[in-house]
Formats: sequence, structure tokens, C-alpha cells
Amino acid sequence: MSLVSIEQTDGVALVRYDRGGRANALNAAAMEALTETAHRLRADTAARAVVLTGTATVFSGGLDLSDPLLWPTGGDALERHAAVERGRALCDAWAALPQLTIAAIEGPAIGGGGVLAMALDLRVFGKAAHLRLPEARLGFNLAWGGLPRLVSLIGPARAKRLLFTDLRVDSALALDWGLADLVAGDGAVVDESLRLAREAAAVPPLALRMTKRAIDAQTDQTRLAHGDSDQFLLGRLIRDAARTA
Repeated sequence: MSLVSIEQTDGVALVRYDRGGRANALNAAAMEALTETAHRLRADTAARAVVLTGTATVFSGGLDLSDPLLWPTGGDALERHAAVERGRALCDAWAALPQLTIAAIEGPAIGGGGVLAMALDLRVFGKAAHLRLPEARLGFNLAWGGLPRLVSLIGPARAKRLLFTDLRVDSALALDWGLADLVAGDGAVVDESLRLAREAAAVPPLALRMTKRAIDAQTDQTRLAHGDSDQFLLGRLIRDAARTA
């Protein structure tokens, strides 16, 4: 079974990510497949807009901590650092797409799943969708370039509240805060996202790409997160050391 599929019609690419269970969590294979998909789409001049979605009931439950490839047992610091960097490479690849990108979110978008959604240009939530970022409560920083993207979307005070209280952001609050750009009925999220994508695809492609690049140049603060993978690695090492002490 393919983890990622692409359907393309009239300048719009619909990307579906489905692991077939396990809360659609992001393991190493899934992250590599999604990153490769983004690289393929970057070179696809026929695609003017891209919609990324998960399953009909869950966008992504976040990082699959049971995958040994994401935390090599007995690996040295460089091996573990490379494993941690997979998520940053994934989000950067999707953020770098020249097309307009839309995350179509049904159900939960947790941790890394929420960070991936924030790396896209727009987010459409289903009414029952929600986002949680539990990293700080688990002893980690918000990595993968997620922190500057979160602050850019909702501001510093709300970012602190979301991260430090493990806030469950439902669709109504997401729309109010700017995490969601639209809320659609459950089961209609992909269709609504495709409608938006088709509207964007009607823009002359060069104008779309140049304008998106100009907007991103004004607002991109991910350079400030240059050490977030290092911080995540340090947090994990400290937690592991505390457990074995």
C-alpha cells in the first residue's frame, strides 16, 4: 500500500497521506514519502495549487515515537541528530513549494501533524477537527520550524497559551485565532479545499508564484529556528537520562 497518493486535475494536485491505521502518525517512511512528494511537486509546472490531506477521520496524530528509525537505539549523537532533522526537512520541503498549498484537516492534527499543517499556506478545518501541540508538556521544544510559524499565525501570547496549557484548539477557536482559514462541514473539507485550490489555479501561474514568494519573504521567520532540532535532541537526551537515573 502506498503511503502517499497524488490525483491531479486542471492544475490542482490532491495529495492524500494514509498509513492505514496508527492514527496516521508520521514515521520515518511516511516523512520520507511526503518529503519526496513535495520535491516532485516543486518541479511540476502543471500544478498551480496543492491540497494535502490525511484520512477521512484524522489528518495526523503526530510523530510515531515507536519507530526506531526516528530515535536509533545505541546511535551516536550525529545519527540521532540526523533522525531528528527528518521532520524539519519535511516541513521545509512543503513550505518551499511555489504553488499555493492548502492543508485539508479532518479530525486531529497533533504535534508534528499540526506543525506540518502550519507549513502550508492555508488550512481548512472540518467542524470536528482540532489541533494540539503537546511538545512542551512532554519536555520538548516545538521543532521542525513550527515555533516561528505558530507565532506568525497567532501571535506570541496565544502561542504561549497553546503550548504551555496543552490547549485543544477546536475548529471555532482555530478560525478565531487564524490557525484555520475556513471551516467546512465534516466530510466536506477536501471538496472545500479543492474549491479554494481551483480559485488559486485560475491566477496566472507566474503571478501566483512571484506573489507567494514576495509574501513569504516579508513574513518568514524560520531562520530564527536554526537550532530547534538541536534543542529537541537535547530535550530528548535529558529526558532519557532522567528516566535511567
